[in-house]
Amino acid sequence: MKRGWIHGVVLTGIVGLALMAGGCNEKEQILALQNKNEALLEENKNLRDQVIELERLNAQMKSDCDAKDMALASKNEELARLRAGQDSGAAEGWQSTTVGDKIAVGADLLFASGRATLTPAGQQALAQIVRDLKGQYSGLPIRVYGYTDSDPIRKSRKLWQDNLDLSSNRAMAVTRYLISRGVSAEDIETIGMGETHFVADNSSRDGKKRNRRVEIFVVKVP
Repeated sequence: MKRGWIHGVVLTGIVGLALMAGGCNEKEQILALQNKNEALLEENKNLRDQVIELERLNAQMKSDCDAKDMALASKNEELARLRAGQDSGAAEGWQSTTVGDKIAVGADLLFASGRATLTPAGQQALAQIVRDLKGQYSGLPIRVYGYTDSDPIRKSRKLWQDNLDLSSNRAMAVTRYLISRGVSAEDIETIGMGETHFVADNSSRDGKKRNRRVEIFVVKVP
């Protein structure tokens, strides 16, 4: 009887110890889980902080890029203005006189031989002059003079009666081009001079070339 009681007490003690051991393990597991959860929370907080910092850096980089883009755009605009300033400078060849400024353009550049239709090269040569007329000479009276050399009309006799006829039509072609590019028609007079008022000796090829011309005269003094 006594041995059985002792055996029961021992067994009860073992079970108690087992329960206690089981309870300790459970607490340790709970504590471990709590620690792991806290570590995860801390890691998550660190990750959120990193995301916030990355977002801040990204916003700063975007702001810097926007500022650089604006600066680049400003530089490009300035460069364009400088180039426009260069392009808008007076065409080469303007000469000052007592009553105004004039520029002469060779007829051989403006027209094919015996013709009064502007060539592409002729239009390009007149384009800068147009900018001058609309810019620094805006509102001033303009006279367009057409000149030829002294050679009589031969190959294009079906087109022109004489040099006066040819020079007049060439002057009118230039005038029409100026008007088409925005120069006021009210400001322009068109005059055919024929073979008169030559500037070089018509006995030489070079002299004849210089005489074949269109002059654009801007009147500054009434």
